[in-house]
Amino acid sequence: MTKKKYILACTLLIAGLLGFNSCEKNLDINISKELEVNYFGSEYRITQGVGAAYAEITNIYSADLSNQSKQGFWLLPADDITSDGTGNPLETFSGLNGSNGSVVNMWKTLYKVIGRCNFMLEKLNGTSLDAVYKTAGLKDANKAEMLFIRSWCNFKLWDNWRKAPLQEKRISSVADAILPPSKDFELLDNAISSLEIAAPLAKDAWDNLNTGRITKDACYGLLVKLYTTRACYNSKNSTDYGKAITAFGKISTSRIAAFSTVKYGDSFDYRTENNPESLFEYQASIQPTGQDNAWLDNDFGGDVGQMAAFYHYGDSHWANYSSGIFGPSQKLMDAFDPTDPRKSETFKGTDVENYGWSYWWINPFWGKFDNHQLVKYTNGDRGKVIDPIWQIGSNNNPRLLRLADVKLCVAEAYLSTGNSGAALVEVNDVRERARNSVSPSSEAPASLGTIVMADIMKERMLELAGEDGHRWSDLKRWHAAGYINLSSWTAADFGFSYAANLFKFDVSKNLLFPIPTDELDRNPLMAASGQNPGY
Repeated sequence: MTKKKYILACTLLIAGLLGFNSCEKNLDINISKELEVNYFGSEYRITQGVGAAYAEITNIYSADLSNQSKQGFWLLPADDITSDGTGNPLETFSGLNGSNGSVVNMWKTLYKVIGRCNFMLEKLNGTSLDAVYKTAGLKDANKAEMLFIRSWCNFKLWDNWRKAPLQEKRISSVADAILPPSKDFELLDNAISSLEIAAPLAKDAWDNLNTGRITKDACYGLLVKLYTTRACYNSKNSTDYGKAITAFGKISTSRIAAFSTVKYGDSFDYRTENNPESLFEYQASIQPTGQDNAWLDNDFGGDVGQMAAFYHYGDSHWANYSSGIFGPSQKLMDAFDPTDPRKSETFKGTDVENYGWSYWWINPFWGKFDNHQLVKYTNGDRGKVIDPIWQIGSNNNPRLLRLADVKLCVAEAYLSTGNSGAALVEVNDVRERARNSVSPSSEAPASLGTIVMADIMKERMLELAGEDGHRWSDLKRWHAAGYINLSSWTAADFGFSYAANLFKFDVSKNLLFPIPTDELDRNPLMAASGQNPGY
């Protein structure tokens, strides 16, 4: 959304609705707060409600310095990004438990987003707003947005915890909040079925004031990922792979054609946000003047909280005390061809730009990760959109679902169903776009002549390095499918190159995160089912 700051106000407005949704009829007093019953009187007000669900996502990608930043949750438990050797339990798996701040806060945030989606879906599934809508198709589009975002959250809950309550309706009483743990594929199945409903309802595109909102292509792109994931966990199920291929075929031909025109670096640049290669990104924003508060989450409204993205986990800024310091594993650096443009767009060494030390937090000789820094969203001028007071928050949108990711997922589906030729086309499209991202074009990565699963796995590692949770999710599903065997992986295999005695990965335990202790304490049905195995 170009007018990103409107979402910030939505948070406070919807919080007000949730807190003031009833009053005694016999109280003869002047109403000082807007009530839910008469709040949604215009399409603009409905848009504010929809925007509140988008807004809560900031608490996953922002600094949120007082609540233990969550970046390590989706960056560290894999082999591409590593920590600075301080023994972060999200990487070493040692001491990881249900009280870990990142684990607890990620769980809470996902359910906050789901709660906001369900609040709006309750309104949108009825007829009470029909007279309010004046724009044809907008109600369906709004419903698709909420279903998509809820599906995205449910997938993350399933992928990371497997056993988590499936919340399909608005919580309006304590009794409604006591939900049983989901079983087996229940959360993932719900995410898929919701997306199948959402896709036909979603808009093909939004106008320029609303860029970044959910489209049909976003729905079908996420479906490709989820069907491919379910196939891996379901004995490489050919039906699911076939459904992934079908969903890919419904992505607009114009977007597919435009993929090669978007340079790799443009996929992470604030100046080229919401481009055709991007299917879903969090719409970050900063106060152009004044101050966002990076110590607070975004549930406060007004100018108190924050809407900015946080990237200082990859440099020397003091604000990384909450996240930790992360950089590339040597395993990842060795995997790149030195001339692959994606390497220099993702990591910089002593050539990192700090503009004559005006960006004091970028030290070319900081001594970590062989002097390499993760710069995917901050490379050169991409790092110039930061808040003017503390230089903590960035206006550059985190890309959460890209077409390259989807193309590599459907390549898996093609290969697994015997169509290696179609798989080769998709992988080579990604490689061709990468080498043509510089001028003159690079020789690497060259087109492949044949394709096997190992090629797709390596391509995903390189293309998606350091992005939102892809690598750990990939490794787990490939383990489930039998493509790799994580039980035999050592600390070095995971890219952890520090004291080996710190590393305590157990394949029977650590493929899932521990359920937050708070959830077990509050929910007797979850408590009765027990903690995830091994914790």
